[in-house]
Amino acid sequence: MKNYQAGSYWLFSEGLAAVQIKNKWGYIDRQGHIAIAPQYTAACGFSEGLAAVKVNNKYGFIDHDGRWVIQPKYDMALAFTEGVAACSVDDYYHIIDKSGKVLAELDDSCTDLENFSCGLAAAEFEVGDDDWRYGAIDKTGKMVIKPKYWFAYTFEEDLMAVVLNEEDKFGFVDKEGNFAIAPEYEDAEIFSEGLAPVKKDGRWRFIDHDGRDVVLLDERFDYVNTLTDGRAMVKIGDKNGAIDKAGNLIIDARFDNMHPFSEGLAYARIGDTHGFINTSGTFEIQKPVTKATLLDKLLKRDKQIRW
Repeated sequence: MKNYQAGSYWLFSEGLAAVQIKNKWGYIDRQGHIAIAPQYTAACGFSEGLAAVKVNNKYGFIDHDGRWVIQPKYDMALAFTEGVAACSVDDYYHIIDKSGKVLAELDDSCTDLENFSCGLAAAEFEVGDDDWRYGAIDKTGKMVIKPKYWFAYTFEEDLMAVVLNEEDKFGFVDKEGNFAIAPEYEDAEIFSEGLAPVKKDGRWRFIDHDGRDVVLLDERFDYVNTLTDGRAMVKIGDKNGAIDKAGNLIIDARFDNMHPFSEGLAYARIGDTHGFINTSGTFEIQKPVTKATLLDKLLKRDKQIRW
């Protein structure tokens, strides 16, 4: 997904961040020390005490001590939110609880399932030949919003950003699938902290739940991400910085790479240095960027971020 979701890589959650060390994933603490040894082929952030990790081509869930809570048997797994997680087995999506019990199994017409939020999850279904549409389901797998959107983000703050058809613009629907904010935006991100960044007439702004412009943002911003920790990552050209809720540039756009803030820290890279910056833009955890080896280049993994 384009926007920040619980369980993403390189974000601190519950005091730990999933990072790639050489060619394995593990976890570091807020001091930059290894907390769970790198041993996974993929690892997501912690959410509700558990993290999805991958070994032997299957996902399972571990606790903060690295112990298996749900054994690896899924082809795909998302983070736990609201007590449930979306997983897939043999192209069938399951909704499971923290014991691994299957609460609902969706048929093979479901081709994508997002995190649950506000009791619902955006889900994509095949509705015809070469035609897939997003709707929303509840935790029992019941269809709550019929699949009719070309694209949809997850629900946040009771609203879901959607695009009705490929040539249309973004708007926001409520939990009944009715437009609460008209589709008039060229781009949009999810609501967080009462605001959503949207782009209209080529310029980004923050809107409220009624669709009213709250802050018209600097026209230099080429992209604005969702607010987290009172800050939103912005892009000016090929550089990244951050603004506050009032639209003030509080971290200069000087970073070559930057992720959203979580628990007061954000992954960032500038030149040959990378690590985690605080909300003032100062590195709290930093180290030199790991250089790609010849084997990395041959296997086309030289662009991967490594700790």
